[in-house]
Amino acid sequence: MIGPARPPIRPAEVRIYEAPPRHYQQIAIINSSAGTTWLFPDRGSLDETIAELRTQAAAVGANGVLLQAVYDRPVGGLSVGVGGFGGGRHGFYGGGGSVGGPLINRRVQAVAIYVRR
Repeated sequence: MIGPARPPIRPAEVRIYEAPPRHYQQIAIINSSAGTTWLFPDRGSLDETIAELRTQAAAVGANGVLLQAVYDRPVGGLSVGVGGFGGGRHGFYGGGGSVGGPLINRRVQAVAIYVRR
C-alpha cells in the first residue's frame, strides 16, 4: 500500500489506463502473471491477467489501474525429441528429431489508483 485504501468496489467499475489520467491518487502497487507458456504468450492469458489486476484494484477501492510495465521473464526451456528405427527386406532405417524453445512468464506491473472525476 502506498496510499489510503477506500471501500471496495466491483471489478467491472475499474478502468485500465496506459497513460496517467489528469487527477489521481496512488493506492497500491499491484502485479499479476499471465502464466508460463512455451515460446509466445497468448492474448487470452493477458486478458485474464488484466481481469486479475481489476480484482486486486477493486479490493482496495481503486477505480483505475495504471499499467506500468508488461514484460517477459524467461523461466527455463522445453525440449521434445522423438526417434525411431525399423527394418524391412532391404535393410534397416532410423531417424529422429527434436524441437525446443524457451518457457516465458509474462508479468504485468501496475498501480491501483483512484481517479477523481
